[in-house]
Amino acid sequence: MRRRRRRKQRKIIIISSLTLLLIMTVGYAAFQTNINITAKGNILEKGITINELKNKVTTSGDGLYKDTYETNRYIYRGANPDNYITFNNELWRIISIENDNTLKIIRNESIGNMPYDTDNRYQENGYCSHEYNKTHGCNVWGSKTTMLDTNGNNITKLMPFNEQMERILPEKEGTLNTYLNTEYYNNLSNDKEKIVIHRWNVGQIMLTTNQTLETDISQEKANKWDGKVALINGSDYLKASLNSECKGLYFSRVSPYPCKDINWLLRTSWTISSGYFQHSQWNIANKSSGALGHSFTNGEAGIYPTLHLNSNIILTGKGTETKPYVIH
Repeated sequence: MRRRRRRKQRKIIIISSLTLLLIMTVGYAAFQTNINITAKGNILEKGITINELKNKVTTSGDGLYKDTYETNRYIYRGANPDNYITFNNELWRIISIENDNTLKIIRNESIGNMPYDTDNRYQENGYCSHEYNKTHGCNVWGSKTTMLDTNGNNITKLMPFNEQMERILPEKEGTLNTYLNTEYYNNLSNDKEKIVIHRWNVGQIMLTTNQTLETDISQEKANKWDGKVALINGSDYLKASLNSECKGLYFSRVSPYPCKDINWLLRTSWTISSGYFQHSQWNIANKSSGALGHSFTNGEAGIYPTLHLNSNIILTGKGTETKPYVIH
């Protein structure tokens, strides 16, 4: 009787051991399956470099194009190209791949309406000496210590429109320049280390009949400024349109206003491109016409911070609004 009980106990122990082994084996197999799925997911999310992003260039429809005006530069054009990117835990968009492989990006939403400059830089016999500069601000983005000529050399004087002599530049940076590069920049919570100091084109665009975009760009490049945060150029907006009649700033102001068409950068906002009077600045005046307007610098327009990201970053994602590029 005792022998039968012992045999029965041994069978129970053996069966229990087999059950435990089976459970462990199944669990291990499931664990292996999870690892394989995760690994497969990582392979699908393999990052791309800036150079690899250039492989997405197109010649029709929304997308990334070679910039026909500037060598080794690429720009996003069309109504809604896949150029969304996450920066500072916010949705931004890529304007261009610069010829130094940095990414020029713009915040997708405005941080609010603000003046370009206030009346704090009026100076007797200086660049900001127009009577309107007392109450309407001044359009020079930098100051006599930060403004550069087309070759990158520091300049302390600049010739106002319709004058025959150069006048001393202001002591201080513009109001918006100061805000974006101090308070706004300091309050960025993420990805700040990815921003690089870059050279911006801040020259005056003149309003000449039938003036081409090529001339607009040349005038923007007449003066430069080095810094971290600024605004789009007038030429950035004009190039983004797929309407072939958008041939320059002048043409943006002529009905039927071609530059607003098929243009993802259409938004009411300031640009960094100076107007031809010391107290005026180019901005996208309204979305209905999309014309570049000539407005007093103390007026208010949307502010869309713009900056450059390091050329060594790696991107994952699809660039769509729901699956934007993510910086690594």
